[in-house]
Amino acid sequence: MLPVTRAGRGALLRQLTLFLAILISGGLLIFPRIPILLLMLSLCLFLSGFKLVIRRETVPVLVLFCAILLVSLLRPGPLQLESLAIRVANFVAGFALLNVYLAQGYSHLSHDLYRILGWMAVQALATVAAALVVPFLFVPVTITETTYQSVLLLLNYHVMIEDAGLLVRPDGFFFEPGVFQIYLNLHLYLALFVFRSWRRTALALAAVLSTQSTTGLVICMILLGAYTFGEMRRTSLRRRILVGFAAVLLAAPIGGLVYQNVMSKLYGEAQGSSWARTYDLITGLNVLAAHPWIGIGFDHDRYKEEAARLGYADTQLAADQAAERSTSNGILFLLYSLGVPLSLPFLFGMFRQRFFPHRALIGLLLFLSFLSESIISTPVFLMLIFSGLLLPHATPSAVGAASRAAAA
Repeated sequence: MLPVTRAGRGALLRQLTLFLAILISGGLLIFPRIPILLLMLSLCLFLSGFKLVIRRETVPVLVLFCAILLVSLLRPGPLQLESLAIRVANFVAGFALLNVYLAQGYSHLSHDLYRILGWMAVQALATVAAALVVPFLFVPVTITETTYQSVLLLLNYHVMIEDAGLLVRPDGFFFEPGVFQIYLNLHLYLALFVFRSWRRTALALAAVLSTQSTTGLVICMILLGAYTFGEMRRTSLRRRILVGFAAVLLAAPIGGLVYQNVMSKLYGEAQGSSWARTYDLITGLNVLAAHPWIGIGFDHDRYKEEAARLGYADTQLAADQAAERSTSNGILFLLYSLGVPLSLPFLFGMFRQRFFPHRALIGLLLFLSFLSESIISTPVFLMLIFSGLLLPHATPSAVGAASRAAAA
């Protein structure tokens, strides 16, 4: 066996740190949040040479953090320390993760994600195949009233009322396929635009399709369309023909899946999902309209109180279902929790992140995903958002080389 170099050990530790951050950014609740967070923060400090990047570039992020704390303390009503502590912990974790990639270099994130998410794409397809061929391997695991079918917590899926197809929808390490698709679509983006690998593109595309997520399929079509448009403008005639032919072959089946999913949620067996999303949208807008400036804070119980007073009255959800819902709309969660003024920097940062070259495309991927998944304030996504708030001309830290040597 070839020895692992010091740089190789540093890369493995960095990828482990990122993987831990992913587990607390939409992961199954069976993974213990606090131990994972503490381990992740310890690794972040080690990888950055035990130096915090509190420099001119990061001032806007720290000012935003102080403003959120100040508003949380001055906001009328009881102070919910537990919910505030959770958000502060996520904020610190996101900043610490940003600190690692500032110290070691922006490009490392693409390489680290590409490696991790490649295995997750395999995980998605293996889950579908195993559930079809050897379903007896799966055992039920109940997590917060949801029963998952699992093989050693590596291959996971759960069956919802609207899932009546032959193929299961893989969850990966996440609480539902709608979260899994975000990471799989990031893998598809990297395969298409950054590493330009046809094999990885095929793997990522198959994995996204396996989730059967309407949002995921729409994002997938946007990514493929943007890539096709770019190739048609820049490449040789031969490549244009190949790319155009591939686009025609893929457009019909993916478009058909999107149409089928949308019709099912509007008029078919999956109507309950549409009712829930509509309730979350209109109720969230009502709560935001009542508290537009400083919001209501992060406490879910406070939201439920406001929803009981301002909720969408014409919903077709049962009264008990509506009363117990926390919102699934991450964008509205951000807006009604912090108010519009403090939310705008997050939305700006989402479309101005610095890790990937196609800022608008990544921003759109995140924005569309957060419309149905309330995970915007988790470490991985906060890191991306915070990178968009850095002052101009921010470069990887001058201590990056020293930090990498210390980490190795």
